[in-house]
Amino acid sequence: MKKIRQSGGQKILSPMLMLFILLFAGGFQPLMAQQASVSGKVTTTAGEALPGATVRLKGTNTGAAADADGRYKISVSEASAVLVFTFSGYATQEVQVAGRSVVDIIMQESQTGLNEVVVVGYGTQKKVNLTGALSVLDMKTKENTPITNASQALHGVSGLWVNQAGSRPGADNATIRIRGVGTTNNANPLVLVNGIEYDFNEINPNDIESITVLKDASAAIYGSRAANGVVLVTTKTGKEGKTKVTYNFSYGIQSPTMMPDVVWDPIEYMQLKNQALRNEGKTVVDYTDQQIQQYKDGMANNPYAYPNIDWFDLVMDKGKLMQHHVQVSGGNEKVLYSLALGYMDQNGILINNDQAQRYSIDLNLSAKVTDRLRVGGNIIGNYRKSVEPADGTASYFGSLMRVLPIFTPYVEDGRYGNVVFRTPGRNAIENPMKLVKEGYRKPEAQRLFAKVFADYQLPFNIKYNVNLGVDKLDNYDRRFNNRVNTYEPLTLTAMTYGQTVAYNNSASNRNLSFFQTLSWDKTIAGKHNFSVMGGTSYNSFDVSNFSASIENVAGNSLSAINAGSLNPAVTGAITTDRLASYFGRANYSFNEKYLLEAVFRYDGSSRFARGNRWGFFPGISAGWRIDQENFFNMKNIDLLKLRASYGKLGNQAVPLYSYQNVVELGGDYSFVNTIQPGAAVESYNDPTIHWETTATYNLGLDVSAFNGKLTAEADVFKRRTSDILRQVNISAQVGNLNGPQRNIGVVDNTGFELNLGHRNRISDFTYELLGSVSYVKNEVVDLNGETVISGRRILKEGYPIDAYYVLQADGIYQSQDEIDKSATVSSAVKPGYLKYKNMNGDDVINGDDRIVTGSSIPKWTYSFGINLGYKRFSLNTYFQGVQGLTIYPTANLAYPVNNGAGLTKEWATDSWKPGNRGARLPILTTPQGASENYQNSTFWFRSGNYLRVQNVQLNYSVPESVLSKANISKLTLFANLQNFFTFSEYKDSDPERNITLDTLYDYPLLKTISFGLNVIF
Repeated sequence: MKKIRQSGGQKILSPMLMLFILLFAGGFQPLMAQQASVSGKVTTTAGEALPGATVRLKGTNTGAAADADGRYKISVSEASAVLVFTFSGYATQEVQVAGRSVVDIIMQESQTGLNEVVVVGYGTQKKVNLTGALSVLDMKTKENTPITNASQALHGVSGLWVNQAGSRPGADNATIRIRGVGTTNNANPLVLVNGIEYDFNEINPNDIESITVLKDASAAIYGSRAANGVVLVTTKTGKEGKTKVTYNFSYGIQSPTMMPDVVWDPIEYMQLKNQALRNEGKTVVDYTDQQIQQYKDGMANNPYAYPNIDWFDLVMDKGKLMQHHVQVSGGNEKVLYSLALGYMDQNGILINNDQAQRYSIDLNLSAKVTDRLRVGGNIIGNYRKSVEPADGTASYFGSLMRVLPIFTPYVEDGRYGNVVFRTPGRNAIENPMKLVKEGYRKPEAQRLFAKVFADYQLPFNIKYNVNLGVDKLDNYDRRFNNRVNTYEPLTLTAMTYGQTVAYNNSASNRNLSFFQTLSWDKTIAGKHNFSVMGGTSYNSFDVSNFSASIENVAGNSLSAINAGSLNPAVTGAITTDRLASYFGRANYSFNEKYLLEAVFRYDGSSRFARGNRWGFFPGISAGWRIDQENFFNMKNIDLLKLRASYGKLGNQAVPLYSYQNVVELGGDYSFVNTIQPGAAVESYNDPTIHWETTATYNLGLDVSAFNGKLTAEADVFKRRTSDILRQVNISAQVGNLNGPQRNIGVVDNTGFELNLGHRNRISDFTYELLGSVSYVKNEVVDLNGETVISGRRILKEGYPIDAYYVLQADGIYQSQDEIDKSATVSSAVKPGYLKYKNMNGDDVINGDDRIVTGSSIPKWTYSFGINLGYKRFSLNTYFQGVQGLTIYPTANLAYPVNNGAGLTKEWATDSWKPGNRGARLPILTTPQGASENYQNSTFWFRSGNYLRVQNVQLNYSVPESVLSKANISKLTLFANLQNFFTFSEYKDSDPERNITLDTLYDYPLLKTISFGLNVIF
């Protein structure tokens, strides 16, 4: 049998062999005694047949499908058997056979979402009765897609900006921003898994049932950690019924979505570099005509010394991604169980030191001990390990973006090479082949989440719930850099790279979470519905880390710390953080027409001084079901609900001990020729700091029509964050201390969200159209009159956080006469150089002419999908994009021939020349020789806008009649294109990138073509 072989010779079972093993592990059902046959027809309310409708014998894996005329036939063993009828877009129905041989059924179209139950803070609610602004992601919509991190599933969710900055194996998580950015501190949302805080990156996406995002006052029940929004993750649990085994396999091929289009021709590179120097007025260039001719001749005779290669092709290859996932679940009214195991193996695009593996387990158990008591537990285990180049991936891509076409990977005897012609500015000759093959960095993480809970039914319909959870993370990071020499290809002269270094680091996090609630529900006179919940919680966070390093490791191959002999270094730290809370929620509804909800949380945090530790965070929301009013008589409207909410949320994400004047160790000094241990206060801190507070306002409208065929949700919102904690500067005369954290700053995020959906069925054909758009205006309202400038970014009242502070580019100088009549940066400006606007009219271009412009936060995020189905085939597409985002790439390849680096092809074709005065780019120069062209200016702005075809998925469901003989309930074959098409003005890298990393030195985002199967026994 054919097998898939990984690097390293490891053999992996083929999916067909896995399917074969699982089939026999599940066993075949024996023939039932006294079989009886039941047949019938499945139709709609209009009398139309429903071909493909599924009929299942409840509690078994026995099933059948309706034929083209809607007719079915199934065997039953008992007269009391129950048949379960299901079909997409229609309500599931259960019918007792009651001894009949013919059972016809009329399926009712479901009012999608109206009776859906969604997870909210410390509980669940019917979606139709929600008064807050929530986004709910059913992970069934992401089923069989090749996502490797749970955060990637949130791309395109309404109100969220999800930004995945690269696809490095083992570190391909995305950042999540909910309704803008309201702080200059940590802006990550709070993530809770089954009610307990947990890292989103440490859970297998296949184990998730649903994700709920709290975006407004509904998040106030999480108080001091809710200002950036709350993400509630619910994992899969067992359902009543016979044991079900689900197995999923996928295999994918990966490659970068975009890479810089580099000049790899060595002759063209040398000529362009010389031209850049001549354009600056230099008479001495880097490569003489004799050297260029020597190189031309040498390419034919000695490719080791005179290479002609594409370095990207040399050190990168197709990546591979394989995932297995199996779940065993089931239960009865007494016990529910679910056990899931997952395995991921990913080989990245680099030819070496670019792998990741993940092993996961998710166990959910619950048991009804008595009529009043149910107990249960949940264990999530995740072990992942990866390998990357010795100095880290970012450092490696920094070297790769700096390599020149004339650099050689190997000399003729197989040792690593460097270059024949040394280039000014290149004291260290990087060899990306050596850097990717020699040494390593091996991060590992093992995380265990354990939770136990109990529900007890008290008298008077009061329910007590108690939860205890422990989250234990152990991180290990081993690095070895063996500093192998490179050699000049002709003379074989060695170039050395310093001492070998061995480095070990370990970190341990232990988070303890406890919460308990009392809840009460009551309906009076059939119309007045009351629900009250109150509780307490306690969280303890303990973090420790230890690291050691040493140089001059013996033999250049041993990697243990005790194998070194020079410059040993050891460091470590321990921190503790505590949070105690009281919280509650009260709901009232009158006849499910008028809805009211109030929540609160009272938090006490050890991050603040006594007297400032406690904060109160309330929220209130209301809803009006207009469709339930007597005066409302539009028959085709299923739901028309108006919502409004207001709440206060907190953010305690200030560095630990910021309210104390901390004594820093390590200030050793010499006294009487002896090194003495020293310590000192290095920062002045403010003991009066307190919470950042976000006031959130929301007004929404929900509409559903034509039995859920048409849906719409619209929200307008405002989030004002005040008392933002940030570091302020103090005079150096005050002990030369760093400034304290203080509550200074107000930021607004104002915008709207719109979600539209339409679905329908026409005979065997189904279709669904989905779309969402979100707009956010981010503005710094108050900085206490201060302006904070950091390089090319600025914090200034009236502008977005991290706006750009740069010169306004105004075209390209075409003649010396134009230069003479303009204000310039310097007297060295020549025709072809960039021209800047003199904003203050003083006839000098300098920092006083800078303007505030651009945005590091997108104004628009949007998504849409088109899902089609015909009989057993389905085609699902999902598009996602952002607008109003500015990026500013700099340095190697973003700038041409920067400090001895290479350049992209556009500078050969689109730069200004006397014969090409309409060029898009200025005349080719080096940043070091003509800094006038490389001032921080709007010319270097690049659009971060893009539209991406996030996923295209084709599915085929194998007929049940084929599967039933093998005791298989369902088998789906699928293929995906993930991230495969991206439309963007920016071409040097994927526009979805680290916005504040103003270089190209990062692992690229990958696109994937994958296939697989999903089978249920």
